[in-house]
Amino acid sequence: MMIMTACSLHAPKVPEDVKAKYTSNLPKATVTNFNEAVACMDDLMLASKVAPIYISSQGLTNYTSDHTISQGGIEMLITTLSKMSIRSNAVRFVSYNSDIANMMTLQGVHPNRASFKVPDYFIRGGITAHNKSLWSGQRGAGASVEFEEPDIIDSGTFFTLRGQEDATTSYSMSSSYGTLTIDMSAGFISNLQIVPGVASSNTLALENRKGKAVSADLGVGDLGLSYSLSSNKTFDYNTVYRSLVQVGVIEIIGKLQNVPYWRCLANAGSVEYRDEQLLKKYIELELHKPEALIETAQIALTELSYYSGEINSQLNDETKMALQAYQQQMGLMATGIINFETYRMMNLYQPTREEKSLYWWKSALNTPDVVPQAETKAGKK
Repeated sequence: MMIMTACSLHAPKVPEDVKAKYTSNLPKATVTNFNEAVACMDDLMLASKVAPIYISSQGLTNYTSDHTISQGGIEMLITTLSKMSIRSNAVRFVSYNSDIANMMTLQGVHPNRASFKVPDYFIRGGITAHNKSLWSGQRGAGASVEFEEPDIIDSGTFFTLRGQEDATTSYSMSSSYGTLTIDMSAGFISNLQIVPGVASSNTLALENRKGKAVSADLGVGDLGLSYSLSSNKTFDYNTVYRSLVQVGVIEIIGKLQNVPYWRCLANAGSVEYRDEQLLKKYIELELHKPEALIETAQIALTELSYYSGEINSQLNDETKMALQAYQQQMGLMATGIINFETYRMMNLYQPTREEKSLYWWKSALNTPDVVPQAETKAGKK
């Protein structure tokens, strides 16, 4: 009976929402809840016509005792600054492996001194607090029922139960919650002084683990059967780290460039809820209405002036080229495929096409298809 039961079981399937976010056959762009805010800053500085500033950094340090946090904070910072300057070219990162004093020396001996630029500012900071177990909890329930009482057999030295028929089942859920804190500031390269007021200190919380388990046991006479199923999700604090780096960079660059950066952060807290709704819609379209998914992308790309072809629900070469151009512009993996990151970005943020018109955090979740509605060359959609 156990062999037959084992043969009838299958390995647990990866949930559709996990597969949609993390495809197994293609690389994906690293996306957080603040990617739209980074693109928004690029748009804002382009519209404000700010002059470029030159930034350098020796890195971000982990000041806590938790060594599971990535040492790649400097790379997260560089990536954020780069994506913030795709269209505006408002921030230029100068990379050094030596200390700040050597930058000044290099200025005088560089063979191309005319084009070599010593940075205006440096960014410093790091992880100052990490509470991985701020809160944890578990909840469960169980039940049992006895169909037939057992016969008690006196074996002399001990008693045995025979003929008992019963069933038991249990269900439990668990989760844990933690926080991460980063402090960052900017200083002048020329005198190594911190710029007054140009600093950022933020804490972000994460539900870092969710799990559930089900078990059942059945006893009939001398035969016993058991069943168990568990499902657990763990979330990496390095994603929180990247988010905090993005927020810190937005604050610091916004202050240095004197632009209203807070507009780009205004609705960041609602992104997670909208992400959940968009993910459900994306899975529905991908599994059951792939033609509708292509059509919504074509409408969005037309609205964003990347696509000028017919709205025909076909992933043709012109649509693929438009997708690649959009993905490249928005700092996504330019695959020409409508993955969740691309679908998400199209619905959460629209880059400006005119300097006088900035579309701050336009949400499309109020429309039936969760896409911008536009009048296209193929007619109104």
